[in-house]
Amino acid sequence: MIYDIAFALNQGIVVALLTAMNSVVSNTATPENLRFNITVPPDEVDFFKEKISTVFPDPKFAWRVYPFTPPKFMADYIHAKYEPMTPTRRVSRYMQYARMFLKDIFPDVSKVLYLDADVVVIGDVATLFETVQFSPERYFAAVPHFYPAIFQFGNPFKALREMLAFKQSFNSGVLFTDYTYWNDATDRIFHYYLDWDASCKYGMLNRGDETLLNVMFKDYIQLDRSWNRCGYGNMQVVAKALKKPLDQINVIHWSGGHHKPWKNPAIVYGDIWQKYAPAVDLG
Repeated sequence: MIYDIAFALNQGIVVALLTAMNSVVSNTATPENLRFNITVPPDEVDFFKEKISTVFPDPKFAWRVYPFTPPKFMADYIHAKYEPMTPTRRVSRYMQYARMFLKDIFPDVSKVLYLDADVVVIGDVATLFETVQFSPERYFAAVPHFYPAIFQFGNPFKALREMLAFKQSFNSGVLFTDYTYWNDATDRIFHYYLDWDASCKYGMLNRGDETLLNVMFKDYIQLDRSWNRCGYGNMQVVAKALKKPLDQINVIHWSGGHHKPWKNPAIVYGDIWQKYAPAVDLG
């Protein structure tokens, strides 16, 4: 079985990608089954290939880097929702929504574990691939989140029907799905919520692509919380309150704020991130 892992990012956080990849490889019992599917802006493909080859000169696993340019309808939506943006921020927004198009970018993938780059994986991802069962009715899995559904929407009163349909919202930094089941119905739901947000002057989906995924996949398969221990990018008083024993963690995720371990090694679990950080000079 191939364990397909996906990332979507731009070069500003390449060191995070390389660290996350190393953590997955280091903690997977059969790394030869891994395949990393990395999508980046078109003009950064060679940059990523060079950095990955430097850090992993003789890998036991497979990897590939493919370009992503958002289709016009997606670019128009992003511009309308987020402008004004700096050019760098605009590219970053494009890559945030790239996971909606992984089926098109990598047409040969089926089961895929998508990860934000600000993670380290200390569990064996084979557990997910070998135990989680998808079906045409339920083909999306994530970890339930403590973030209340009401905060997902810019206008909770107008979104009341959506909120009542929630079981529990999820953080979108760790997602597991089977693209075999993404079909025309999925596409219609996707466009419906983009149009809904547009009709509300782009102020409804308060947390952007995360809220979009939450409303698209309300009846998701709930993964064990150990697969996305998140919030460690928050203020450190909050991050410390969220700490768990390592035997209760499979993924450490520095979400929730601007505190990242490659910027400040002293933050919560920063020592674990350093353990997997590249040992070579990336230039």
